[in-house]
Amino acid sequence: MRTSYSEGVDELGLGTKGMVLNRNIETWNINRRFFIQSTSSPQFLREAINLSSKINDEIFKYWKIMEKEGSIIKFSDWMNALGTDIVVTTATGKRMSSTADLFNKLNTEGKKSEIKGTWENGLIFTESIYIYNESMMFMMLLPPFIRRNIPGIKSINKKFLDNRDWINNELEKMVYEKRKEIEKTPLNQPIEATILNLLITTNTERDLEKITVGKFDRPLTDDEISSILREVFTGGLDTTSNTLSFVTFYIAKNRDVYLKMRDEVLKVYGTLENPDITLESFDKLKYIEAVINESIRIFPTLSFMARAAIEDVEFDGYVIKADTTVYTNLKVLSNNPKYFKDPEIFNPDRFLNDKNSMEKYTFLPFGYGARMCPGRIWAMVQMKTFLVKFVSTFDIELVDKDSNIKYKYATANRPVNVDLYIKTRK
Repeated sequence: MRTSYSEGVDELGLGTKGMVLNRNIETWNINRRFFIQSTSSPQFLREAINLSSKINDEIFKYWKIMEKEGSIIKFSDWMNALGTDIVVTTATGKRMSSTADLFNKLNTEGKKSEIKGTWENGLIFTESIYIYNESMMFMMLLPPFIRRNIPGIKSINKKFLDNRDWINNELEKMVYEKRKEIEKTPLNQPIEATILNLLITTNTERDLEKITVGKFDRPLTDDEISSILREVFTGGLDTTSNTLSFVTFYIAKNRDVYLKMRDEVLKVYGTLENPDITLESFDKLKYIEAVINESIRIFPTLSFMARAAIEDVEFDGYVIKADTTVYTNLKVLSNNPKYFKDPEIFNPDRFLNDKNSMEKYTFLPFGYGARMCPGRIWAMVQMKTFLVKFVSTFDIELVDKDSNIKYKYATANRPVNVDLYIKTRK
């Protein structure tokens, strides 16, 4: 299991639903299998590439305007906005305007972006998801008596539970409305391959992917779909965007790496002018994938990984009792000189030359085992799509060339000082 029993986890609705902390093996397996098969299907991934490319082009347009004004690009802020737009759009089909809103906020005197979101409560929802993520450790670690009775803490507890209820209601409304919309759509009329559409049409007459899990042959309920979507947002809004910020810091510090990435793009696509990004081309991007992996090795996306014993087990002379949660510090593990030579040095080549010689379980970019990240293929598609277009379009330079990475230590690590000058490639 991911973690031992926690009353707080159940209060958040995570203990018996969804994929991440669900202790019910049967429903966990059904939810996870449907999600993985949906988000790894070629139809979904091709749609994700197209949507990501369009949103990337929009953000590049904003940066070119800011380039002329000599503006500093606070990269982490932009990546959070980009991640929000991409995840929401590919998951639900609803359009967010996070990057446009950020541009309009920063570009106080110039022409404004006219892009508007199509989700009325989208901004409030994404802010609520960040609050929900903050609530997880609070609910897991503080005993119920303290959360419910100690002044000050009691009000925080109520705030988190009210936020949970608002998110659940918003998701249930979204699923209900989309299901009704699909029911009214003629069978011969194609619908977008979004995560929401794929889950709603599962085991129906217009099933887009014909996904089955054992003897499970009924459609997913609105509650099941809402639980899966909630985890798409809690796990996807900031993890990929944070990783891209770390990657960009390191390639800005290492110009030779940046140029090697550009050379690979030219080799794979034959041009740097609007390369035709396809799903089939991603397997050829060996160096870009190595750059992503090396960045995650130095700064893992998550601070730690939790697993709970389902029975008593002896490990290295220690007895771990059943229902005990064991936490792995991922950064300490992947920066251990016992396993990685010169671990503090950013060296993507280690994933080209020494990958097969790496000791097992020393590098866990997406976790391991049955509970590893179910969205890993989708995440890599997002990152590769962005990096191909980014290194093809811009030259970059850190505002403070001598700076070391600074980051906010949380469940998902977030860099805070990736400030760049960006110039259009000539």
